Amino acid sequence: MKNDKNVENTEEAEVVCPYCGSRNIARILSGMPAFTEELQRELDEGKVILGGCEVEGIYPLPRYQCNDCEEEF
Repeated sequence: MKNDKNVENTEEAEVVCPYCGSRNIARILSGMPAFTEELQRELDEGKVILGGCEVEGIYPLPRYQCNDCEEEF
C-alpha cells in the first residue's frame, strides 16, 4: 500500500503547526530514550525534544512541538 498514490504517507508528510502555521516542528520523544549520537544531533538541530519520562494521565500525548510558538499538539 506504500506505493498507492491515493494514500498519504504520514511518516513523510510535512507537519504544520495548527496554532501559528510554522513548519519548524520538533517531534516529542517521551519515555527514556537510548541516548545516541543521532539523538544528540536531532536535539541540536531542533528536530526532536525530550518529553520526559512521566506520561501517566496525559492522553492523548502530544506528538509534536512547534519550535516557533512552543505549542504542543
